[in-house]
Amino acid sequence: MKSVQNTNGIIKVGTLFDNLRGEPTMNYIVSTIQYNAVVNKNLLRNVLAFADKHDVRNIYLYVMPGKNKDETLLPTFDDSRIELLFLDKGGMKLNSNLKLYDTGILASQINPLTGFNTKLHRDYSYILPSPKIRYSSIANTSKYPRFLATTGALTHGNYKMHIAQGRKADLEHEYGFAFVEIVNNRIFNFHPVMALKNGNFNYNREYYVSGEVREQQPEALVLGDWHCGDTCPKTREATIAMIQKLKPKRVVFHDFFNGHSINHHEAHNHVSKARLWQQKMHVLEQEVRECLAELKFFATKFPDVQFLIVESNHDAFLAKYIGEENFLEDGQNSVFACKLFVEVSKGIKQPILKTAMELVGVTPRNVQFLNEDEEYRVQGVGLDYHGHRGTNGSRGSGQSFDRNNLKLITGHTHSPMIFANGMVVGTSTHLKLGYSKGASSWLNAHSLLYTSGKYTLITMIF
Repeated sequence: MKSVQNTNGIIKVGTLFDNLRGEPTMNYIVSTIQYNAVVNKNLLRNVLAFADKHDVRNIYLYVMPGKNKDETLLPTFDDSRIELLFLDKGGMKLNSNLKLYDTGILASQINPLTGFNTKLHRDYSYILPSPKIRYSSIANTSKYPRFLATTGALTHGNYKMHIAQGRKADLEHEYGFAFVEIVNNRIFNFHPVMALKNGNFNYNREYYVSGEVREQQPEALVLGDWHCGDTCPKTREATIAMIQKLKPKRVVFHDFFNGHSINHHEAHNHVSKARLWQQKMHVLEQEVRECLAELKFFATKFPDVQFLIVESNHDAFLAKYIGEENFLEDGQNSVFACKLFVEVSKGIKQPILKTAMELVGVTPRNVQFLNEDEEYRVQGVGLDYHGHRGTNGSRGSGQSFDRNNLKLITGHTHSPMIFANGMVVGTSTHLKLGYSKGASSWLNAHSLLYTSGKYTLITMIF
């Protein structure tokens, strides 16, 4: 078995691939196998077809323990691109910001990321071995975001089924791999690919079945929190390109409304008020008009797409403003707030953001506003939950949803995660805003949901 080494730590741009941003890349696949485990043959067939189509340079396979330390059998592979990884403590650089690193944990460990966010070097993002697919954005002070991610498995599970941990590990065993596109020595694209038990999987509009590539329309593109007025122009441009290329059936917006004009957190901050006035962002009606204009832009440009607006915590700024604040003292907003108050007081059951938009215009026909607690599931995955509310009235978080038997794609935290029962998208804003000081785990990231019920994370590092 060949030990993989990287002597200089620098990967130069090699083979060309027209990725989503149209840039040349050097491409790798990373997955995991166990000693004495059986290869998922159909998955391997599909992985090789994927490697052919996407000019993959190397297929790296971490090797993890099986049931016990005495198991030493490994499968043989005919493809010269496949290399088994036996890494030392230094790991292996793919570029100056990304490393492959063998943690040495057991394949049966339920959460393969536990503890490593504080132990691994802060200068890199890491792809780690595990037969589970997990992702966690890590707080840091670098210009470039950091994350920990695991690969999923190319082999069937090999666990001690007579103990609880082995049975749990078998239930959470996930097939898949990480697809990495190295753009240059600093920038890379990372794509977690989740496969079905039969070895078939999706990638963008590609569906790999028994070694063949077919086209399949994605069910939904779930966008990182949008925050009109704070949206990053590069992220917006990339999102438009994604919708054009991927042609999803649905596009889901979280925190579409920002609420900078009435943000109660800044109500007594006179410096913040002065800045809003200078930037002409202090008028609520104008902010609502700009939100409607943004919504009409997307709905008109993509008339065949169903747009969903998830009721989010920033929408609640409107309800708090007219329900708890003395808006009559807020001169520039008092008249519009009175109109909104009258409409909301009629008891019409619809999201308050829709009510506000209807005061300034007509919302597009291909847009649906989801009420909070209005269940909207696609292929068993909930797309209606923003993430600011947890169970039984608690504050929401990705970790809290991980403890429930609910498959959800949520937003809110601006820090993407993949956990056992779903995922959290990132943000579509600038990564540094006025209130986000210090170390940050924010990342521009969307999610793509497939017909199989599997999903992936689309990260954008500019």
